[in-house]
Amino acid sequence: MTQSLQLTPETLKLQEEVTALEKQLGELILERDELLNAVKPNLEAKYQKKIGYRELERFGMELEARKMKRKIELVQKAINRQEAIITEKIEDQLDKEFKEWYKKIDERYQKLQDAENQLSGLMTKRESEEFKKLYHELVFKLHPDLNPDQTENEKILWNKVQQAYVNGDLEEVRSLRILIDTYEGTIEQSSSIEILEKRKTKLAEQIHKITGQLNKMKTQFPFNLIDKLNDTDWVQLKLKDLSKKIDYWEDKLIKFTELFEILLNSQKAGVN
Repeated sequence: MTQSLQLTPETLKLQEEVTALEKQLGELILERDELLNAVKPNLEAKYQKKIGYRELERFGMELEARKMKRKIELVQKAINRQEAIITEKIEDQLDKEFKEWYKKIDERYQKLQDAENQLSGLMTKRESEEFKKLYHELVFKLHPDLNPDQTENEKILWNKVQQAYVNGDLEEVRSLRILIDTYEGTIEQSSSIEILEKRKTKLAEQIHKITGQLNKMKTQFPFNLIDKLNDTDWVQLKLKDLSKKIDYWEDKLIKFTELFEILLNSQKAGVN
């Protein structure tokens, strides 16, 4: 007689509930991982491709305008103190003061480069479907929330799975799926009501936690732009607004540059 025939109706019911919760948790984990490791980078890349390049242009123009304004201030201070205007010294000070701005420029430029790489390296539809299917199988076999009694080998494999998923490495995921068969065994559901109750509670807590994470994520950048990035009118309005800001800072730069030339010419003519 098999063990299952000896189980009480209460135990069988608990086992079914635990199995259902494990499946629900697994699906939530997959959804979260998909959002973080596939949807998010693709959305960010799409945003950079459509809007980010203009944001970089606006930021660069603002930087140049603010630098010129600060340059005027430094030159005026030198004139007021009747000091010689040493261009190299002023440029060195500007470089130090605007170091963080340069850093942000570099970061924004890198995002544009990353966007190009992300969009050019996307899998085909067939590859993407295979990738998701394999990862789905590996999650249910190795994820620690679904397999609390992991062996050391399984922990190592799971870490490799996570890295392969983040990197979008289909070949590695294929290899890991084959490798897991080596460690695969039959996992029997516990027949202890106490253990099942604890497992059920733990699963419910994890489901509640991840559901909250997902709900919060979907209200934040870039997930809150999914529909907007597909809306041509919204994109055009965004670009139009950025164009106005670029024109504003360009106008400021022109005026500051003219003022700087006037200041230098006045100083050369001996007018304070």
